[in-house]
Amino acid sequence: MSAAVTLIEVSPRDGFQSVVPIIPVADKVAIIRALSQAGLKHIEVGAFVHPKAIPQMADINQLLVELRRGDDNCDSFESIVLVPNQRGAVLAAQQQCQRVNFVFSVSEAHNLKNVRKSVDQSLQELRAVQQVIEKNPQMQLRVSLATSFDCPFAGAVDPQRCLDVLAQVTDICVNVQIALCDTTGRAHPFKVEQLFSKAFEQLDNSHQVIFHCHDTYGMAIANVAAAYRSGVRFFDTAVAGFGGCPFAPGASGNVATEDVVYFFESAGISTGIDSEKLRLAIQLAEKIEGAQLGGAIRLLNRN
Repeated sequence: MSAAVTLIEVSPRDGFQSVVPIIPVADKVAIIRALSQAGLKHIEVGAFVHPKAIPQMADINQLLVELRRGDDNCDSFESIVLVPNQRGAVLAAQQQCQRVNFVFSVSEAHNLKNVRKSVDQSLQELRAVQQVIEKNPQMQLRVSLATSFDCPFAGAVDPQRCLDVLAQVTDICVNVQIALCDTTGRAHPFKVEQLFSKAFEQLDNSHQVIFHCHDTYGMAIANVAAAYRSGVRFFDTAVAGFGGCPFAPGASGNVATEDVVYFFESAGISTGIDSEKLRLAIQLAEKIEGAQLGGAIRLLNRN
C-alpha cells in the first residue's frame, strides 16, 4: 500500500470550462505555472472545442503560445489538451501538444447531449484520432470514459456496459492511457473498487489507468482510496476543488488536489507535490471571478 501515485491536474480545463466570465490568458498562465512549480508534471491546460460550445476555451492557441515562453515554460510538464474529434487532434498536433485527451461517454444519453454523437459514432471518431496520433509520434493519447458510474440523465450505469466500451477502446488503441470517470460525483467507494478491479482483470500492462472523480456527495476522497486499493496509481485532481460540468447538471467540482496530496502523503504514499508551493495556485484560483471551488483543506485554512 506504499506505492507512489501520480496526480494529473485538470483545473485549467475541467475547472475553467464552467466559469462564465472569460479568464484572462495571463491569469490562466499564472495558475498553470504555479501548479508546475508545485511539482505537478501532468497538466490539462485546455481544450480544442468549438468556442460556441465552451467559450472559455476559445483562447487555447494563445494560451499554448504563452506557456512556451519564459524559463519555466510548458516543457517542464506534460501539456494535455482535451479533444472531442479528429479536427481537435489535428489542431493539437499543430501546436505540438504532448498528449490529447479524447473524451466520450459510456452513457448514450450523456454522449448525445455532450458531443451530439452515439457511442458507436464516438468510437469511430476515436479511430480517426488514433490515426492522427500515429502520424505524430511526439504526441500521446488518453481516452476518458465519462459517466463510467452514473449518468445525469439515465441514472446508474451498468458496470458491464462500461467494461464493454472499455474493451472496444483497447481494440482500437494500444499503449493508451484510460480514465474511468465519475462525471456526476455520485459513485460509491464499493462500486469504484469493484469496477476498477474488473477493469484491471480485462486490461494488460500496456495501459495506464486513471480515476477522474467529482465531490458532489462528499465521497471523492473515499472513492480515491477505493480506486487506490484496486490498483489505480494515476488520479485526476483540481486545485481548490475547481470544477463543475456544464454537461452534467448538479455535478460539483473535481476532487481537490491539495486534499488528495494530504490524504496520500499522510499515509506515507508519495505524490511528489509540494503542499506549500501549491498554496499559491489555490490563492490564484480563489481570485477568479465566477469560480466554483471546493476542497476541505482550502476551507479549513480560511477558517
